[in-house]
Amino acid sequence: MKAFLIAVVFVYSVNATSIDWCEYWARVGKKSERPECAGYELPNKLRKSEVQCPRNEVYSCLDCEPTCQNLVPKCRKVRRRFATIFTIHDTRVQRSVQEQCNRGCVCKTGFARNAQKVCVQFRECVNYYPVNNAVKEVEPHEEGTVMQTVKKMVPVIVNDVWKAFFNSIRDNLKRNYRVSGEVILLEVVRQLEEDNDELKKRIFNNANRWIPLLIASCGHPLSNMEKSERCIILGRLWKQIERNMKMIPVWAWNAKFEVLNENEADWNEVAEMENLRKHGTEPDIHTFHFVIDKVVKSGDIEACRNMVYDMARNGFSVDKNINASMTYCFSIRGHYAKADSLIEQASTKYGEFGESLAHGAAARAAACRGDKNRLRVVLRRCVDEKTKRLQMSTEDIFETIWHLAEKSHDGTGSECEQLIEQMLNCTSRNHGFFRKMFREVERHISHRHYYSALALLEDTKRVSDCLENQQRSLFLYQLLGRLASQLIRNHEPAHLIRDIANRVHFAFNGKRSKFRVRIYDDLLFAALMLKDLNLEDRIEYFRTFVDDIDAKRERIHISLPLISSESEIDQRLAIIFRLSSMGYKDWSSIDIEPLINIILQPIYDHGRPRRDMSRLDKVGRILKSYGISDKNLWMMMFNWSKKRAFEEHRKMEELWEKPYSRDLRGWCKAYYSSTYDVPKSSKKSPVRVPYEKFKSCVEQGDIAKVASILSSAENGGGWPTDTNFEEIVPKVIELYLNHESWKNVKNMLINLSSLSSTWNEEPVKTPVKNFHLLMILRRMAEEEEKFSVRQLTDYAYELRNLFPYALSHYESFFESQNEYKKLFALCFERLEKVGLTPSSIDELIDFLRCLVKIELIQLHPSETLTVFFINIVLKRVGWEEALNTWQKFLSGLHCPNGTVALLRHCLYQNTDEARTNMQYVIHRGSTFLSKSRIAVMHIAVLIGMRKYEDAEKACDICGDSIDSNDCLMAMKLMNSLKSRSLDEQFMLDFAAICLRRLRLSQNKEAAQNMQADLLRICDSKQMGPTALRVYELFSDYEVALRHDEKSRLAAAIEKHSMLAKKWMLKPNGFLNLTENDEIITNSDEARIEKKLKKELNVTV
Repeated sequence: MKAFLIAVVFVYSVNATSIDWCEYWARVGKKSERPECAGYELPNKLRKSEVQCPRNEVYSCLDCEPTCQNLVPKCRKVRRRFATIFTIHDTRVQRSVQEQCNRGCVCKTGFARNAQKVCVQFRECVNYYPVNNAVKEVEPHEEGTVMQTVKKMVPVIVNDVWKAFFNSIRDNLKRNYRVSGEVILLEVVRQLEEDNDELKKRIFNNANRWIPLLIASCGHPLSNMEKSERCIILGRLWKQIERNMKMIPVWAWNAKFEVLNENEADWNEVAEMENLRKHGTEPDIHTFHFVIDKVVKSGDIEACRNMVYDMARNGFSVDKNINASMTYCFSIRGHYAKADSLIEQASTKYGEFGESLAHGAAARAAACRGDKNRLRVVLRRCVDEKTKRLQMSTEDIFETIWHLAEKSHDGTGSECEQLIEQMLNCTSRNHGFFRKMFREVERHISHRHYYSALALLEDTKRVSDCLENQQRSLFLYQLLGRLASQLIRNHEPAHLIRDIANRVHFAFNGKRSKFRVRIYDDLLFAALMLKDLNLEDRIEYFRTFVDDIDAKRERIHISLPLISSESEIDQRLAIIFRLSSMGYKDWSSIDIEPLINIILQPIYDHGRPRRDMSRLDKVGRILKSYGISDKNLWMMMFNWSKKRAFEEHRKMEELWEKPYSRDLRGWCKAYYSSTYDVPKSSKKSPVRVPYEKFKSCVEQGDIAKVASILSSAENGGGWPTDTNFEEIVPKVIELYLNHESWKNVKNMLINLSSLSSTWNEEPVKTPVKNFHLLMILRRMAEEEEKFSVRQLTDYAYELRNLFPYALSHYESFFESQNEYKKLFALCFERLEKVGLTPSSIDELIDFLRCLVKIELIQLHPSETLTVFFINIVLKRVGWEEALNTWQKFLSGLHCPNGTVALLRHCLYQNTDEARTNMQYVIHRGSTFLSKSRIAVMHIAVLIGMRKYEDAEKACDICGDSIDSNDCLMAMKLMNSLKSRSLDEQFMLDFAAICLRRLRLSQNKEAAQNMQADLLRICDSKQMGPTALRVYELFSDYEVALRHDEKSRLAAAIEKHSMLAKKWMLKPNGFLNLTENDEIITNSDEARIEKKLKKELNVTV
């Protein structure tokens, strides 16, 4: 007993000590570091207070404290908000910012600090403001009451509210360059129209500050509204300005003219100038800038000159802005020579900035005319050779892109997408660039220029997340949601929406992307939730996108917005039937409450019982007639009974609603056995086709059996469970392309793509290779009655999304090369039937650039596709278009090999004009390539045409500046152009001139690489004598053979010896020669072979 008491006392003392220590750790703020004190809390009297404040005061942000002089301060208390940060170069993104504040004792809510630094109630602050004379007389029943105090305080509070409102508009324009149209229309214009005195005082008492801001907000900052709507808002705002201001200052007129130009409004500049002078206002230099900008848009040179004379009469001289406007005027009329002379004058008179303005005006004019060739010329002139950036302002670049989209043939900007990407690649991203770009994206979306908006939006991938709390995807998600809503709201066709969705999916859901974009979810959400959309369009959009969102039909809840969008029960049931036909069967898995409200209860209430059928039986019969199975119906009724039982448990019996839970339970009991106790069917399960049988059908080419197996619903879409996809898929694709209709081919590809997630992600190991997709595109080009390159481009994006791992790689180089040559040859063949035009050539170039972009093909340094392109254009269209095509390849794809085709054409013509054109090609090519490379290509063409003297002269001009690697690349290119019938003499002659005149022999590594490449060709083409001559040529310049080349040369000679024995020597040869005959022993080949034997020290 004593031991027990001692133990109890000991435990108690330990616990008491532990509690004391927990109190200590809690007081010093380190309780979280002690696990034994996890549940301990200080008593109320012992809890540590942060700061002890006097009565009517709390510990909070000092900036948030109201005073009698400022009852509504600009509070900076701790809160999370989204702001756009533009302080770090190339990382100008929107991020989440958490503001901090200085904390201290401030007045409680309803109190303000007076001049004596005491917190008093708001009504006591009235003494600090003079009483307005208009309200000195107070009604007797309000004297000394709270109402009187409130009336006196209202002007103070309202004044602070308007101040905060205008500050928010100013901050939005400064931070994001954008403002909502609802803010300007509802909160400003409509309030002015309703004679809001407080707003008028705020605006017109400080007119020089707020009126230009509000007028400017009706232009580009209203990026979420169309141009016509912006002009309407501006007109209503200007009417209120005229009504409330006797004399409108010149800065207000300038702001109006600038916004009218931004909105591309059709306004009469002469009438506006007369109206300005009638108000007693004299124009300034900025007024003439905006007016002349309007005049030059029509290309009226005479009116522009008259306005310049009027400007001179007012004492203003021509400056860089007027020079840029004149450049625009001449360019829009097509007087390019005069415009170019003005650009040259701008560089000397007005410096770099004036030249930049002139270039921007010329680019905008070319885009307005729709003259892309002229635009490309202007853009090439604007590129700085050192930085490779456009010397144009950001505003001019965005305006040029805007006019390109406006002038597109269908208004979507589809044909100018590639040109926009090239412009953005060469754009300098200065301060504020990405904020302006987001504004432009909204502008393009609201005007239905979807493809140009995507090209701009894709440029956001250049922003890097350098800080953890930056969220560059925030704007991206907002704009993609707006894009989806705009597509649905404008009732765009399904094929256009799918094409745009495919491009968005490819652009933002790559392997390296850290976030995923679910564009199809946004599209379906917009289709389901948009109010002014009829039922047929809603269902059609649902049918279009549901396979991309819910392929396995597991998300049946997404059908609820579609069902509830209709008010009639018959329409709701019809929707259920149509959804059931789409594959949605498990209706019992939806939450029962919405089903009761929109389906079950309305059917029950509108139904009448029959003698042989109760109301619930009638409900069940109706639901089954619309595609709901017996088991789903029983589960719905069972869930309904449980829901109704729960509701009845909480109500009195008199308040119960029909049907009662007992009736529902009775129905469930009655139909349970007929629903679940059904005997199992004697029908046998379908026999799964084994892989070996399926493989034999494919190898036999039995397309009927293969299509039957793959189209069956079993086996996960028809493919056997143990299928070796790497072995069988290429054969199946080839079989379908050769024998099946295009519709069945597309269905097979969709079926096959659902299994691609189980394949290896490496392009080498995936069953569907990139050249298979090129074969599919060729089949599509053959299939279409009316050939369209645009449709090929759209389907290429869809194939890329179906098979994301089918990328070009080194192992499939030759197969890809053969397939894309066949594809483009077919495209030219189809286009030539309807007439090859510059626009169709541009579409083909865009298609090629698309294939490179989505990594279906790779254009290696010795590619010949661009040479093929330019040869076709030279024959069918002419020199000018071939030259433009060549420059597009240089600037867009960095492919200079088309230079060979142009140089050959000029040399074959052999006229003075052709020689001038050749010099232009060499000069122009040197701006994109090194002078060494263009010179070597020229020499190679001369050697190929056997113009040895001209080649020697070309070597004399540039022999010292030639790079040896350029010689190697020129040799590979010329051999690739004649891969079917190699020019042996060219190989030897060009190698000789490179070794002798172009210093190739001094670069041993490059010389050995050229020798190895030539020996490889000789070995593959069985050209033994040529291989010996190559060996002798390089040995004369002391270029030694490497080990691999020695064995390759020995193999080539061995193959030649076998052929010689077969066709020349006795006993079977036609010449009946022997190995010791003089014609053989004294030949050059025998002499070189002896020399080789000495070096190799082996018997060949």
